[in-house]
Amino acid sequence: MQFIDTKSKNVCCHTFLCVKMDGTLSAAKENCMGLLKKKKTAIEKAKINKTHEIICLYCFRNFNHNMVHFRAASAIDTADYRGMVDYPLEEYRARFNMPAMGELPGALNPDDFMESSKGYMRGILSSLRDKNNHIATQRLCPYCHNNISASAGFAPSIIISITGTRQAGKSVYLTSLIHTLKMYTSHNFDVFCSPISTEMGRKFKFEYEDPLLESGYLLEQTQRQGPQEPFIFTFSFTDGKKPEINIVFFDIAGESMIDGVYAEMYADYIRNSSGLMFLVDPRQFRALAPRFQNFNQMVYDLGISMEPTEVLANLVENYVYKQPNGISPIPTAVALTKTDLLEVISYDSDYIRPRSNVFDQYIHREHLNLTETDIISYEIDEFIQRVDPNFRNALRRRFANMGLFGVSALGSPPEMIRKGGAEFTPIRVDEPFLWILNKLGYIEGFYEGARL
Repeated sequence: MQFIDTKSKNVCCHTFLCVKMDGTLSAAKENCMGLLKKKKTAIEKAKINKTHEIICLYCFRNFNHNMVHFRAASAIDTADYRGMVDYPLEEYRARFNMPAMGELPGALNPDDFMESSKGYMRGILSSLRDKNNHIATQRLCPYCHNNISASAGFAPSIIISITGTRQAGKSVYLTSLIHTLKMYTSHNFDVFCSPISTEMGRKFKFEYEDPLLESGYLLEQTQRQGPQEPFIFTFSFTDGKKPEINIVFFDIAGESMIDGVYAEMYADYIRNSSGLMFLVDPRQFRALAPRFQNFNQMVYDLGISMEPTEVLANLVENYVYKQPNGISPIPTAVALTKTDLLEVISYDSDYIRPRSNVFDQYIHREHLNLTETDIISYEIDEFIQRVDPNFRNALRRRFANMGLFGVSALGSPPEMIRKGGAEFTPIRVDEPFLWILNKLGYIEGFYEGARL
């Protein structure tokens, strides 16, 4: 947990690395740099002649590289590989109300082939020669028969997941985040972001990105009766020295994780994550309801939509309790969404100061400014302490590696954007993601002079 010592005006973090607000670094910075370099070196070494467990990014099952299936390379009218229905794949697609694929070339199980028919690359099963002497190279998950990425097994499966309370704006946040990563973060950190498949890219563009960015209207709230297929984007560094990162968004509210239709997949989704974003709508804090009502802002019926503490309890019950000592070790970014609405009430409450840094956009370039993230974490921590101390204490107890953030996916209330009274200007949407990358050793972080 990060905090600010307001008396000495030092910014500190739980690793006891300190920097003064004027930008003067303590000697501990050198130790910090050494730790970051060790992390980066470990990631780079992980790619050299070592196999890694594969995690399917669709069904979130784990398996070894030699368990993968292959899509037959022979034409579907070939005698031994006639077009057939791929039942594991169709079952997966039906679960998410997706259209059937129809007849496909057969799925090949390597257990049915002699060792001489198998091809390996750097110790990883990567091809299979079928009975027609055609070489199949498209690897499939053995459970759901979706394609797996080319890097699977060669590098660690790094998954960053997004979850949170119902109506927290997760779909809108994802859309804004991916747009920001493609348009701005890619330039600032020499990276690129792309959908895992053409089909997924088209769906995201036409159902999410275009409506939000071009037409100015919000996406409809996810319906429990119609689960959506996870959205998967890869985030890669252009130097090729670090494994790609998978941003996986399973569009389901945290309180739904105990539903039978979601439970098993959702548990695997969270358990296999290397980093987690937990989004919270500030209007769901009971203490703030009167404030928002004074400004004609919609306040959720807390009898229908769970408060953040209740949603967190479900996450703890289904995931955190299964960790050693009931504490999650993975980097967890807890982000208050719709901070533009907090600015509206800041002049009429003591919960957050009117000119908080939370309301200002900040751009991180080439590295994470740890001074900036420490200040934001401190301000959000103070805010949560005032509106829901029980929620704050639960976070501190259950997440050993946690950062607190404030984001606005739109920058202004959606009604103003639709009426042309404001523009789409996201605020700090990539900051939680960059913080997780820093914790995983993908990008460096330095302390700089703070903006007062």
